[in-house]
Amino acid sequence: MRRVGGRARRANVAGWLFVVAVLVVAEAAVRLFDLSDSVAAPSATLRSLLDGLASGSLSGGLWATVQSYVEGFALAVVVGVPLGVAIGNSRAIDDATSVVIELLRPIPAVALIPLAILVLGLGAPMLRFVTAYAAVWPILIHTIYGVRGVDRMLYDVAATSGVGGTGRIARVTIPAALPGIATGIRVSASIALVVCVTAEYFFGGGGIGAYMQSQAAAYRIPELYAAAALTGLLGVGVDAVLRSGERRVIFWVGEERTVQP
Repeated sequence: MRRVGGRARRANVAGWLFVVAVLVVAEAAVRLFDLSDSVAAPSATLRSLLDGLASGSLSGGLWATVQSYVEGFALAVVVGVPLGVAIGNSRAIDDATSVVIELLRPIPAVALIPLAILVLGLGAPMLRFVTAYAAVWPILIHTIYGVRGVDRMLYDVAATSGVGGTGRIARVTIPAALPGIATGIRVSASIALVVCVTAEYFFGGGGIGAYMQSQAAAYRIPELYAAAALTGLLGVGVDAVLRSGERRVIFWVGEERTVQP
């Protein structure tokens, strides 16, 4: 029964039932108040979504977005985690980098898009850069505080066992900080997707954002809503994959920790 209950919580049946209820109410409101000229009904959105995926016009944009998004997000992880571990472990590195980090961190990723276009041009490299820039900060900050929050007793135990230097980082610091690192990665995943689609919307790239821009310009409301819905579904899918990986990799923290938002 506990296993069944745990699966039910992870599946969030109540949450999806609430989504269905909201969609039913929205469908009724659009039909009742004749809002179809400005608001797409869920049924029309679903039809446009299926048609766009079947014809390839939307599925092609989906794969273009996924490619840029995954590459940028992976770059953020590759940069953010090692740098966060280094800063969290060393006061000297922290002092050397703190001013630069505090200067760069408040700058919105979208504000750097014109500069990225000048340096990298329009296309995938620019999208990867702005996506990585937006995603790296939550990963970096969560990693730093995850490392700093490691129980000092674990280091004492490692020292008495003859573990030191890089061995201490690999066998004590990183495993103990993994819950915080995983949280930063999950937070960054949604931010990266938002920035990637936004950059596509305003500056092209052939992804979902570019598809949304073309449909908005042509005033095709259901197609526009379908692209937005697909973006949301992509975000849900990414979060589900990250949650599943977190449960398998950080298995020692317990079920209660892994089901937290």
